[in-house]
Amino acid sequence: MNLLDIDQFQWQHHQEIVAGAPPIDYWSSILSISNSGRLEMLYRWEPNAHCHFHRHRAETTSIVLQGELNVADYVNGKVTNSWVRPKGHRAFGEGDEVHREWGGPQGALVYFSLYANDGLLADQLDSQGNIIRTTSLSDVKKHYDKNAATLQH
Repeated sequence: MNLLDIDQFQWQHHQEIVAGAPPIDYWSSILSISNSGRLEMLYRWEPNAHCHFHRHRAETTSIVLQGELNVADYVNGKVTNSWVRPKGHRAFGEGDEVHREWGGPQGALVYFSLYANDGLLADQLDSQGNIIRTTSLSDVKKHYDKNAATLQH
């Protein structure tokens, strides 16, 4: 599998306008899900496009494959740190960091590997840091299995 050949993957488009936040516009593709709690995905952002404000609940490793990924950490609704992850950058987090990510001027393609020993992947948050929804491994697996069944017909 060539992770840079993005046309071979089935992408889900996430797009939303949230009051008081940058426009949400990114894509995800599930590569694999294991029964042991491991999830591998690709995410891609168009130039300067954002993802939802969120917090990982799982151990997360990411590798920027193309472009660059901007990241801003938040505490109590305020940016405490921000940086740019260039192509080739690898990051690891144990979860619980509240942040927002967005593509750089050429967008971004990023590989993510998550390990959720309790099955919880991430919390989507509102601008005040309140949980809007929690995504679990079983939620993603249901979506993955549904799409796999559709592709077989």
